[in-house]
Amino acid sequence: MRKSLVFTGALLCLGLSLAACKKEEAPPAAEAAAATHSIAAPDAGVTVEDAAPAIVGPPPVDLLAFSAGTQIVAKPEFNQGIFMMPYDPINLFDESPSSDWSASFKPTAVVVFEFPEQTEVERLVFDTAGLNRDEKGPKSVTVEISDTSKDAGFQVILKTDLVMAKNGQDFPVTAKLPGHWLRLTINSNYGDEYVGMTGLHAYGKQLTHDAKLEGLSGTYNGWSGWGKVQLKQEGTRVTGCYEYQDGVMSGGIEGRVLKTEMIETDSTGDKSRQTGLFTFSPDGKKIFGLTRKVGAAPGDGFSSFYSGEKINDDIGDCPSILGWKGNAAQSQLGNEIESTGRARLDGINFDFASAKLRAESAPLLKQVAGMLNEHLDWKLTLEGHTDNVGGATYNQTLSAQRAAAVVSDLVAQGVDAGRLKSVGFGMDKPVASNDSDGGRSQNRRVEIVKE
Repeated sequence: MRKSLVFTGALLCLGLSLAACKKEEAPPAAEAAAATHSIAAPDAGVTVEDAAPAIVGPPPVDLLAFSAGTQIVAKPEFNQGIFMMPYDPINLFDESPSSDWSASFKPTAVVVFEFPEQTEVERLVFDTAGLNRDEKGPKSVTVEISDTSKDAGFQVILKTDLVMAKNGQDFPVTAKLPGHWLRLTINSNYGDEYVGMTGLHAYGKQLTHDAKLEGLSGTYNGWSGWGKVQLKQEGTRVTGCYEYQDGVMSGGIEGRVLKTEMIETDSTGDKSRQTGLFTFSPDGKKIFGLTRKVGAAPGDGFSSFYSGEKINDDIGDCPSILGWKGNAAQSQLGNEIESTGRARLDGINFDFASAKLRAESAPLLKQVAGMLNEHLDWKLTLEGHTDNVGGATYNQTLSAQRAAAVVSDLVAQGVDAGRLKSVGFGMDKPVASNDSDGGRSQNRRVEIVKE
């Protein structure tokens, strides 16, 4: 599904007002990994550790959030099909308090979520305020977890009653059990023929760190007017095109989520730009993304959605991306910088609270170096941007050191140091709200800017 489809029938919650749909974006904090492209933090007078010695880990991550890579693998019959998005269970974990899930209540409603990793849930938080009718809110709920399958092996971790029209109802689980699948059952509500909730959140810990996004290259059948979609994965970088308004997309993988930029051109030649988060089904066959317009207020949520299904592994052709069969990511980055003067380098990832580049970033850094060596007349600035975790001073230092780390890597690959500068903006230039995991994810970025 694509954003402007929101005008075709009941399909699009995300073409209604943002309030009817989505809020922020973001993958969970990256796990530590050995880096082949790592450098010491530059000497800036203060280190990250000096700036925030108390920072030892990320804030609690909602492990059930869309931005964490969680999938819905079973939902009520009422929510089946692509024309029910305004009421879909996606609204339970889109990090927006202004969108809600609704389903017919006869007499129970069941949703099953699949975590990207084996997970141990420690507490669950329910949001029931904001429905168009308070009586839709659940009264009795059961939550179970399974490490067997989406259909079997479930064990109860919480059974409780909820208060009508109240957000933030926080309960510790009665049993901490490992699992990949979480099942929510609404046993009763406050009397309405429909049941609904605005949010469900799970906090705890991931017991494994094995999930990856691989094998994304291929052709997808984009639903509801998105048209044919061609994707090409090169390491952590994914580039592609789609039929709707000659769309082009590029982005990087962080954890189980693809962070993207999308550019569409209408019949008059006007371009619209969006940033988004995409997840893929566990079998890699389905794609689903939530996007927001570039330039929207940081507190605004998602405004559009896209979805589709993979039909084969052939990347086809993207005529608007030079070098599609070769270094597509490098070509698209160069085109973006030539046309707009800047580009996000999503796919360059760092260890948490560190300027240490992760090993997975190496292919993209090589592509950036190749691009710069093709354009010897370019002088560029690497900008570091962070979320707000740790405060202003800490993030100013961290962002500066991360940008400098990218410069050092590029110089080590043969790029003339005199052509490159680095600067850190810390948390001063968010592109999304820092009040959600998803928003913080989109705010963590390195941008390359042509002088």
